[in-house]
Amino acid sequence: MSYALVLGRFHAVTKAQSEWLESLGRSPVERIVCVLTSADHSGTRRNPLDAATREAMLKPALARSTKPFDVVHVPDVPESDAWVAHVVATVKAKTGLGLTPSNTTVASANRDVDALFAQAGFAVEAPAVHGLTPHELVQRIADGKAWQDDASAETKEVFSRPGMADRLRAIFGQRLLNDDGELGHARDFGSYGAQMDASLRQKLEDLVRWVKPGCIVDKGCGTGKLLVELSRLFPQSKLVGVDLSREFLRLCDENTYATDDVALVFGDVVDVCVPEASASTVIFSSVMHEVHSYNGYALGKIDAALANAWTELAPGGHVLIRDGVSPEPATWRLKFLSADVQATFERFAREFRHGQGAPFERLSDDTVRLPAHYANEFLCKKDYQKNWHIEVHEEFGPLTLNGWKDALGRAGFEPMHLLQYVNSWIAKHRYEGTVELSLDDGTRLGWPATNCVVVGRKPRR
Repeated sequence: MSYALVLGRFHAVTKAQSEWLESLGRSPVERIVCVLTSADHSGTRRNPLDAATREAMLKPALARSTKPFDVVHVPDVPESDAWVAHVVATVKAKTGLGLTPSNTTVASANRDVDALFAQAGFAVEAPAVHGLTPHELVQRIADGKAWQDDASAETKEVFSRPGMADRLRAIFGQRLLNDDGELGHARDFGSYGAQMDASLRQKLEDLVRWVKPGCIVDKGCGTGKLLVELSRLFPQSKLVGVDLSREFLRLCDENTYATDDVALVFGDVVDVCVPEASASTVIFSSVMHEVHSYNGYALGKIDAALANAWTELAPGGHVLIRDGVSPEPATWRLKFLSADVQATFERFAREFRHGQGAPFERLSDDTVRLPAHYANEFLCKKDYQKNWHIEVHEEFGPLTLNGWKDALGRAGFEPMHLLQYVNSWIAKHRYEGTVELSLDDGTRLGWPATNCVVVGRKPRR
């Protein structure tokens, strides 16, 4: 017997998805096996609905295919090479069906899942489903925007139930915090933590020479790897790690530090987190763009974070920012060197900043004109596919280098160091061979800065 293995979380079934599922009735496969992933999760932004409700939306569309089908609930495991074996074993245990590369074709909307099954020898077909994604549809419902024209009949019924919209608003309205911290539910910790840790050496090179010993506060400490190195380099200092994810703080707590003088604080990095005038150094490493992005893209939140860091610092103390940076205002041309990169750009242009999008003018089949800021935002995030549903809404470069300098000044800091640079690894492995940048007159451009390092000092008064 031949099988179609369809995988997804299915917190909504869009009209286009429903039509595609129904179309499987015309395919040569003999049975459909539909896997509900994250079946053990509910009540969070990433997984708002329980598995039974998701199945209720899904089964009518599968039934309209007229093919025999099974819906299998698969609990979550860390995404890794074990994922394929986990799915196949769960399907076998619950249905008795043996899925193999010789009898099964896989379809999902997740590139990483597709890649894992392809690595295991399965044939993979990417379904050509257009329109809103289920996540976008659910976000529209939570935001009170129009959604019904894009939803299947069963999805309309579920989300029109009394109290359902209020429930979604309660889940999606939590700015960063729920039972385990918003980041804990919305991100894949394996990939996100690995991205943070991979840049550790560069972070140390950028920041360490500006660290003033005493009480060193790492705001947005993530996995804690920077704290580990700081404890080794500054053994006489007190270290404080602050994060709004209990999962990251749990990972931090499992680290081995060179000293015992490390405190972990569950809190918002914008707020005052240590006693007034007690800190010697406050570090914001790859977190200020999140302060901006998760607070309605309000630059005032960056100002508030810096003002509160000023309160935390003793006179003469240093604030260190390492983050993304926007190019100075300009108009660029972006030429795509592959269809995949162009398709990713078009998705970015629709979805960026929760649907605010990115303005552009199409000049030819493979070239667009747009403001430099948006071109840079696309370059920064086009390869973050695993956490795309999060990354596409973050503005990696909220300020230009001069904008960062002005922000320091507004908070009362004296600028000590202002630097922007192109990370050579990113340029080589993520930018080269994917796009070409130029001005309107055809002048080729180099790659925009990927990072900035900004250091300010609280004056001695």
